[in-house]
Formats: sequence, C-alpha cells, structure tokens
Amino acid sequence: MSAVPSFSFNDRDNARNYCAGGPANFMPGFFLMHRLAVQLLSERAADGARVLVLGAGGGFELKAFCEARPGWRYVAVDPAGAMLDQAKEEIGTAASRVEWIEGYIDDAPAGPFDAATCLLTLHMMKDDGTKLAALKETRARLKPGAPFILVDNCVDAAAPDFRRQMDRYSQFAQDSGVAPDFVARARESVESAGTCVSGARNEELLREAGFGTIEGFYTALSWRGWVATA
Repeated sequence: MSAVPSFSFNDRDNARNYCAGGPANFMPGFFLMHRLAVQLLSERAADGARVLVLGAGGGFELKAFCEARPGWRYVAVDPAGAMLDQAKEEIGTAASRVEWIEGYIDDAPAGPFDAATCLLTLHMMKDDGTKLAALKETRARLKPGAPFILVDNCVDAAAPDFRRQMDRYSQFAQDSGVAPDFVARARESVESAGTCVSGARNEELLREAGFGTIEGFYTALSWRGWVATA
C-alpha cells in the first residue's frame, strides 16, 4: 500500500480545496461555534474592540466576526501565506478592517488587545513547550480581564480510544461529502503529527499560561471549546 501524500496548508491547492470544502465538513457545529464565540467575546469586548485572531488562515471566523460585529478591528496571524490569501478572498471588502501578519504569535503586535481567539490551531503545535508559549504570548497581549476563545481538536494520540476517535473524524468528513483521498490525507496529517492533546491537557495549559475563569462552551465529537479571561 502506497503512502498517503502529505498535507500542507502552504500548498495553494490544499488551501483552496480545504477552504472550498470548508472545515465544517470535518467539524460538527462549525458555524454555530462561531456564533457562540461572537456572543462570548461580546460579553467583554465592546464596539470598536481590537481582536487578535491566531491561526486566521481561511478566514471563516473573520467572516463571521466581521458580519456580526462591524465595529471590531482585527489582527490576523497565520504562518501559511496560501491560507491568508484564501482568508482575504473569503471576507472580501472587510479585509480593510484587518491587519494581516504571515507569521506566528511572536510576530503579532504587543497590543493590548480587547479579545483574542485561537480556533482549530493549537492542535497543530507540539506539546513540547510550543503550545504553552503560544498561549503565554497570547495572554501577554491581552488587556486584564479580556476574553480568549480556544477551540481545539482533542483527539489525544495517547488515549486508548484514539483510533475510534479518528474513525469518527474521518466518517463525519466522508458523510459530509469530502473526497475519500482528501479525508485520508487530512487524517494522515493529524495522526503523523502527534500534536493533539486531551481536553484536560488544554485546560491545564490555559491555567499554566495564566488564564482564569476557564469555561467550556463547545463539545462535538473530539472537538472542544473554552472561553477564558486574561
């Protein structure tokens, strides 16, 4: 059996195909999650808020935020230029309300920001200090008490039900109409990376990074979401 080709978000075809199919095909309740994120951020982020969006490639959350809160301004950070290009296309004229940064959290302005998000991104980082450093750098850029939304794929490779969780991940995508070869590449990328951790571990990392009032608000298959305060 031949190896499954690797998946990279820096590949323009991969970025285009991913955004065309949409992460909603891999994640139950994807658009509802965005609605909830806007609601929870708005509890503390007023009109005119400046929001840091970590892992903004694709632009799905930016589109939802821009439509729901036209007074907010954004700094969008992502290391994949191809995904940022897709984000600019996704949000159209609202792109003028966004400062685009091709890079990592260290490349973002110091702030202080009124709110921040990290959606479908932390699980791509290694738990070798990289996840914790990203969370610490994010918190350092937030005003005291500012909200932070984290949504992550918590299919823990060390868990005894890892294979079952990945089967469900794949089945949901296939049932959503994603091409089998693309599903296989996405699954291989998750499994070979070995960077996903449990929901409990993410909560521990949030506490270690100095966030408080950590509340879960979203659960769907292996996906989990939290709102925390700086």
